[in-house]
Amino acid sequence: MHLGFVEPSKRYADIIIPEGGFNVTAIDMVVARVEAMIGGRAG
Repeated sequence: MHLGFVEPSKRYADIIIPEGGFNVTAIDMVVARVEAMIGGRAG
């Protein structure tokens, strides 16, 4: 399933996080970006 569906869709991804949910640095980066986007719209 991974090779059939996930791998082909990677080319359309804006960001790919290696190691999934175990990559704390990448997760922090995504959270900061989302918070900045939300804060920018609310202000």
